Amino acid sequence: MDSKYEPLANNEGDELRGPRRRRKQKKRDERNARKWEDLKQFVWNAKTRHFLGRDPLSWGLVVLFFVAFYVCVLTLLLICMLIFSLVLDEIGPTMQGLTTPLQEIPGMSFRPAPDFETTLIRFIQGKPSTYKPFTDHIQGFLDQYENEKQVGENFIDCKLGRPPGNDGKVCRFHVDDLGGMCTWQRDFGYDEGQPCVILKLNKIFGWSPETYTDGNSTDIPDSLRPRFDPDYIGVTCEGLHSLDNENIGNISYNPPEGFSRFFYPYLNQENYRPPMVFVQFNNPKPGVLIQIWCRLWSANIKHHKNDKAGSIHFELLID
Repeated sequence: MDSKYEPLANNEGDELRGPRRRRKQKKRDERNARKWEDLKQFVWNAKTRHFLGRDPLSWGLVVLFFVAFYVCVLTLLLICMLIFSLVLDEIGPTMQGLTTPLQEIPGMSFRPAPDFETTLIRFIQGKPSTYKPFTDHIQGFLDQYENEKQVGENFIDCKLGRPPGNDGKVCRFHVDDLGGMCTWQRDFGYDEGQPCVILKLNKIFGWSPETYTDGNSTDIPDSLRPRFDPDYIGVTCEGLHSLDNENIGNISYNPPEGFSRFFYPYLNQENYRPPMVFVQFNNPKPGVLIQIWCRLWSANIKHHKNDKAGSIHFELLID
């Protein structure tokens, strides 16, 4: 059956599509040309003398506004800085006391802590690659206490007490007071499963310890009495819980007395270095996580397990 509409031959279809393509292309070219002309007119209109849609007067007002705005901001900033410079003390904080973020009771910090996001000291005894980050961190901290870095007119020797009239000077800390067991040559005890940990007080401006005068005071724990010295802030470490005390083993302290009181008060002295104590855990039980609580002992230091005032918590795990 013959169809009423016969399909066009290939050549006839091409002939019809060709003019359509050319018309569409022509329209596209015209649109692009108009867009280009509009863009050029927007950037610069020679008839109206407008640049980016604004005449010279309008642009002048815009520039004037922003210049005035930033001048006012800069002036306000300079006034605030001037007020702060007149109010704030260059040496110490203006606000102090228990009602401020700067508490009157110092906390403690410990080293090694190569990862400040965790308080866990974990390594494998006899495997250097596992404890090297800890020993490197301890050695890096001790470098600032080298003798050649504590030389100058600002340093004084406080072995026998702080000489009067030297509040602006800093006491020289003798690394020899840390004993001979916790040394770089011994890998700070980590290779033998007897790790050493550095304890130090955080800086609190103007704080001075009120040390106990009597080693028989009921406020002093029994473990501190053999090491008691009225010129030192005592320090003790123990397990956080009874099970931790069973696993923590014997503990050694160097200096045994604790932190010398002659390093205080801290008054933002130049080159100030706080005293420190090496705590060595001589025979902690391996394969067990031990939670450790170290505390400072002074008449004006109060501590509690739920905060870090006058104390520090960390964990020890030897695989």
